[in-house]
Amino acid sequence: MTHGRRLAVVFALLLVLSMAAPVAAVDRSTIDDPFSERSLSKVYPGADSFSEPSGRYRTVEAYQQVDGERQLVGYVYLTSNVVDVEGYGNEPIEFLVALDTNGTIRGVELVEQHEPFFDRVSAIQRLRQFSYQMVGMSVTEEVTLREAEAGEYHVDALTGASVTTRASIETVTRSARLVAEEKGIVSDSAVDQSAPANETATNETAEEPADRRMTLGDLGRGTALAHWTAGETAGPNASASLDLYAAPIESTPVRQSLLGESNASRAANATVLWVGLDGPGSTVRPDRLGLHQWTQSYAPPVHETGVEGVDWSAALVVRGLDTSRPFVLDLTVGGERVRRTYGPGGLAVRRPVDAAAARALPSWVGTVESAWQDNWIAALVLVLFLGGIVAVFAFRSHICRYTGWSVDRLRIGTLAVTLAFLGWYHPTQPTTQQIAILVRELISWATTGGFRWALFFSAPLVALVFICIALVIPKWGRGVFCGWICPFGALSELLYKVTPWAYELPREYHVKLEKLRYPLFLAIVAGFVVSTDFGAKLAKVEPFKAAFYSSLVTDPVYIGWSALLVVSGAVMFRPYCRYVCPLGAGLALGNVVQRTPIQRYDLCGDCVKCQTDCDFQAIEDDGSINEFQCFQCSVCVDNYYDPGGCPVLLQYDNEHGLTVDAWRDPHLVERIRPEDRTTEQQRILAERAVTDGGETELFAGSSDLIPEGTIVNMVRRSSGGDDAPTDDGDATADDASWSDTSAWPAGGDDDA
Repeated sequence: MTHGRRLAVVFALLLVLSMAAPVAAVDRSTIDDPFSERSLSKVYPGADSFSEPSGRYRTVEAYQQVDGERQLVGYVYLTSNVVDVEGYGNEPIEFLVALDTNGTIRGVELVEQHEPFFDRVSAIQRLRQFSYQMVGMSVTEEVTLREAEAGEYHVDALTGASVTTRASIETVTRSARLVAEEKGIVSDSAVDQSAPANETATNETAEEPADRRMTLGDLGRGTALAHWTAGETAGPNASASLDLYAAPIESTPVRQSLLGESNASRAANATVLWVGLDGPGSTVRPDRLGLHQWTQSYAPPVHETGVEGVDWSAALVVRGLDTSRPFVLDLTVGGERVRRTYGPGGLAVRRPVDAAAARALPSWVGTVESAWQDNWIAALVLVLFLGGIVAVFAFRSHICRYTGWSVDRLRIGTLAVTLAFLGWYHPTQPTTQQIAILVRELISWATTGGFRWALFFSAPLVALVFICIALVIPKWGRGVFCGWICPFGALSELLYKVTPWAYELPREYHVKLEKLRYPLFLAIVAGFVVSTDFGAKLAKVEPFKAAFYSSLVTDPVYIGWSALLVVSGAVMFRPYCRYVCPLGAGLALGNVVQRTPIQRYDLCGDCVKCQTDCDFQAIEDDGSINEFQCFQCSVCVDNYYDPGGCPVLLQYDNEHGLTVDAWRDPHLVERIRPEDRTTEQQRILAERAVTDGGETELFAGSSDLIPEGTIVNMVRRSSGGDDAPTDDGDATADDASWSDTSAWPAGGDDDA
């Protein structure tokens, strides 16, 4: 067995072992019996006795002996009995939650989860520790991942798991509010001590809104509240702006608080919309108030409310208004007309001209809005970075022709930025599991009609990268991402550039191993469709988590496999990318729609300069480019426009003189392979054919495709050495039998 074959066998064996032994199986259920005495005491340690589960949400009452009396101190419930919030694993994350009679969360215990990469004890412990952060918050507080303001409760997100983070938060907080509403809990601890307690938000026994007044902060925490700065008001305080608020009210207790119990019961089947105004004086009130949605207009009765924090507020009872779709508030205040559009989820569309666009906003936009707000600066920088790369591709022929710059050298500089920005500073590594989840969601949409867009837009930078990939594949193929943007590819290639080793597999093994990626990709996608756990195990063939999300990784086998891939990149040019990467394989399948091929000359099958220079080995023996293996490194593009290294351009320069417009000259255009010519080049040749009386192209079918005295004599070598072209320049078409294993001699560019 040769050394090359032995190395290929060892490499394949390590790959198989890395997939066969991902981790020892871990039970996803961390609590076998959530309602056992032991589990209940663990989640609510202050209670000494518990009732049987009962009621709509199957809640357990928690009791404590106080001065010899058995007193109710809170409730314990299973979140899956209250809400159904699916995580990244397409299944709910289940918690056991303890809630005291003041509406404060006293305990949270993870029961069961099916999130990818949370399949080891250490990873599950990270998720459990994350959930513990919500112990002590009130049901009237809003969880924030940023610095907490009044009425907010800060938690630290799970690194690299934004969907799991938000699903866990929503599961615990939504379920706690629903249970609190059912039990009529009033939370005094969650309200600022200078303001009245938020009794009206959850007390089902409230009868008149004036008895218990809620605040603007209460509404903001419990509803999809939108806020606009509506503009200037007339009168002596004209310099001050007018703040406009709106929120649909769905909670029965809040409706009773705002409207009174009798009015709320009559509005049970109608939409209740709360509107508030806050201006420079205490007399701000609308002269007219109306609503518009599509072709419908509403002038509902106004029930004024006493919500603190605004100068004027009212609850509107509207029949026929759909708050899951955008609608327009139309008010006249102080003689000035104000029109603002309310978007789903509380999105405040700032300008009336945006109303038409707002109608297209789905309800899931509100669930990812905060993630985009938190990362808008990084997202803007990424858009500019991706836009710059697309600009290089759009104008790379101009870059080569007019400036003489090497596009491949630009790519190397881009890889350094990619590694620093998308790899280490703000990890943004797309993975195969995201494509697999997309396939799974498409199947779900086709079968059940449900598609969870929030899964793909909750990580803004990854979403932007995938959008870029989708836009560039039809024109330039997946090489724009794999060759320029992929952080792990950048790490592997730059490591290879700075190390002294350079080993390459023989081409026969390269051709065989490069096909290994495709069954891996299909296996991972099928695995996620069948079972998230199984798909996540197969996806561990990707080393991205270990390379850029090290805090998420504890599996020694996975760490070892990832380290092997990184180290192998130091001695061989991007072995993972070329032979293993299932993400690259999946994106390469999209190359079937690529419409802009890299142009090749008729002599490219005889000159091997590009084939020798291409480290990715994407150029076939006949000079054509394997689009499924091409990484758009642009080495062949640089050579295509280089008169000092391309024999076709060298001959053209000797005969006609090379200019930046030479590629519009029929004498050079006819040397470009017909399948690679642009529409403009085809038109140029057609016009020439008409002008010359329909003569055929100069080089079409010619027996002299290898002209004498060109650089080809230095490029090609005979396999046996006897048939090699001599220094006398006697190269003819008979030399077409030269070996395809020849190499570009050292110093070839200088000799040219």
